Amino acid sequence: MPNEGSTFEFGRSMRPHFLLEDDYIPLNHGSYGTFPKVVREALQGYQNKIESNPDKFMRRDLESELHKARETVSKFINVEVNEIVFVQNTTTGINAILKSLKYEKGDKLLYLSTVYSSIRELLMFIQENNHENVELVEIEANYPLSEDDLIDKIVRVIQEENQKPNMRIKLAVIDSISSNPGVVFPFQRLIPILRQNDILSIVDGAHAIGQIPLDIKEINPDFFVTNCHKWLYTARSSAILYVPLKHQKKIHPTVTSPFTADGFIPEFSWTGTQDFSSYLTIHAALEFRKKIGGEEKIRNYCKKLAIEGGKKIASILGTEIIGPENVIQNMVNIRLPILVSNKEFSEKKFIDLMLNNYNFAVAIFEHNGHWYIRASAQIYTDIDDFEKVGHIVKEICDSF
Repeated sequence: MPNEGSTFEFGRSMRPHFLLEDDYIPLNHGSYGTFPKVVREALQGYQNKIESNPDKFMRRDLESELHKARETVSKFINVEVNEIVFVQNTTTGINAILKSLKYEKGDKLLYLSTVYSSIRELLMFIQENNHENVELVEIEANYPLSEDDLIDKIVRVIQEENQKPNMRIKLAVIDSISSNPGVVFPFQRLIPILRQNDILSIVDGAHAIGQIPLDIKEINPDFFVTNCHKWLYTARSSAILYVPLKHQKKIHPTVTSPFTADGFIPEFSWTGTQDFSSYLTIHAALEFRKKIGGEEKIRNYCKKLAIEGGKKIASILGTEIIGPENVIQNMVNIRLPILVSNKEFSEKKFIDLMLNNYNFAVAIFEHNGHWYIRASAQIYTDIDDFEKVGHIVKEICDSF
């Protein structure tokens, strides 16, 4: 698919710009991401610079280099540079938020059943460590589900919980795009509703940056965390934690920093010696994206391919995708023709066959009484990749 204003053509012709194996069919960018060769070159350049004089870099250059990287990404997502810091991943950022906040008797933590597994465990940890003070409120979200129905359901639960005496919903953890199923969540519509009910909004934006447009000032969440190493093409591991000035005194890194007394930015910028190079590859990642055609062209290609590719796999399997199309961006969920009651079939068996016998990758999960695969569209994949995976997955399913 040609890009207007760019000499780059998306699809398999982009594979030479990445490090992917020739015979590997990569439809699982959503889990771990991967970065282009120019980003690897930038990563190695920073690593070489650091190793050439570690003391000078760590003591003199690191602070300014991190500031420049934050400045670059702050313009990309329209946020003040002093309201974001780098963390290793979204899970780390949400841990910092939830473990920093103070809880009182009667506090409730709201979340959806589609919450990422490690964040669910974190919420349970918060509850267990606050004894009887904290109650968890889970809202079931079973797809297919319309955006309006989902919002109505959440509002109904909030109203019901608010009517109970001596208890309040303190915060809500919501996705921008959930992982399993990989669907776009109406978080921008929900945040004002949460604010009206005096509920803190914590957005798990693990899949957001690089997949959907982000204007943090306009979205105006209480907290937002997003992985740069998934859809934005930075080196792994690299994520952005947004905390507005009004909340910064409350939030601390999970690893205590020697600069705790110096404020939000210094405290998060040094929690101990690590390789900071991945954070600094933000410049190369954004430059690469501009060079190949820009954000809108990347989004349009991936969304179109996700929808068409998902439908192609579904037609081969004789099933369907999770819709409607407005919940699809770069990831599409396709139902497998396997009953969950089939005890011969398991996630582990599927993954073993996928990686060991066929050398392709998708995510697999159980949702709403069915098995699904989640396939990711990327600028280095095309409809042929989806068709090939469709036939392979059919072969695997038929074997059970």
